[in-house]
Amino acid sequence: PGGGGWTFEDYEAGWRAAHLLGEEARPGGRLAAWYLRLPYALGAPLARAGVDPDLVTLAALWVALVAGWTATLGPGWAAAAGVLTLAAGIADSVDGAVAVLQRRTSVFGFVWDSTADRLADLAMIAGPVALVATRAGPGWAKAAVAAGTAAAGLLLLLEYVRARAQTAQVAAAWTLATPGERPTRVIVLGLTGLAVGAAQLGGDGLATAALDLGYPVALAVLALLEAAGCAQLFVAVRHTTSPLR
Repeated sequence: PGGGGWTFEDYEAGWRAAHLLGEEARPGGRLAAWYLRLPYALGAPLARAGVDPDLVTLAALWVALVAGWTATLGPGWAAAAGVLTLAAGIADSVDGAVAVLQRRTSVFGFVWDSTADRLADLAMIAGPVALVATRAGPGWAKAAVAAGTAAAGLLLLLEYVRARAQTAQVAAAWTLATPGERPTRVIVLGLTGLAVGAAQLGGDGLATAALDLGYPVALAVLALLEAAGCAQLFVAVRHTTSPLR
């Protein structure tokens, strides 16, 4: 937009319109509202440069894939995997900011972004599971596989339930921020990677305990949070009074 459309207020208004949110809706509360300034700060220069938002989505997906692959390289790489996981989470918000600021939101972009997010989610879970399954003891390896499978399955279920609820015009499907949302998954896996990596500096005993416990516990926590998110969405759908349109 020549001469305008680049301010944070313009971005926030466009973000609300893209997510079908009214002025009163505050998904995620003040924390989410504050966080919006980060993708805006990173996305505005890209938008001015005319970068295609779909390419930004592809770049964010590649960062997530590299994060998952890095985790498989060994416990010493866990910190790098954690940093890349957090970077992928931030990058995932930038493509939307670029699209909104350029006024290039589209059906293809919406579907492509959602598809890339799910691939990224699975990659960021698969990497840590592969690490523990190949480097930890048999018991912890099985725990990591079980927890990772549960976390992956429940995140897909959570996103599916939300998508179907949105199709059914359930308002809460757009505004309800559950405990198992993608930012939570990114933060938990990213910080766990940093913690496992930092434990390598504490000697063999601490390093082994961190590898055995860190990712399996984190993935189990994510599975529980995602299950809670599914339950919240089902309750919201159960109590909705709006007709299916």
